[in-house]
Amino acid sequence: MSTPSGDYTATLPRKRMGAAVLFTDAGGRALLVEPVYKDYWEIVGGCVDADESPRQAAVREVKEELGKSVVPGRL
Repeated sequence: MSTPSGDYTATLPRKRMGAAVLFTDAGGRALLVEPVYKDYWEIVGGCVDADESPRQAAVREVKEELGKSVVPGRL
């Protein structure tokens, strides 16, 4: 099966899962990031790689996007 060149979804793992971490402050405000490759703001997160759990992906995404090491709470 051929895929059109530039089809981002064709490069994703077959299991399609995402993971994210919602950071809030005492006032209930949420932390949003502005990805350079999207036109909108979102919470920290991304695609789960084929060899990782959603929790591992959440930790990796926070490290990649914010440069911070975190231990997420319950999922």
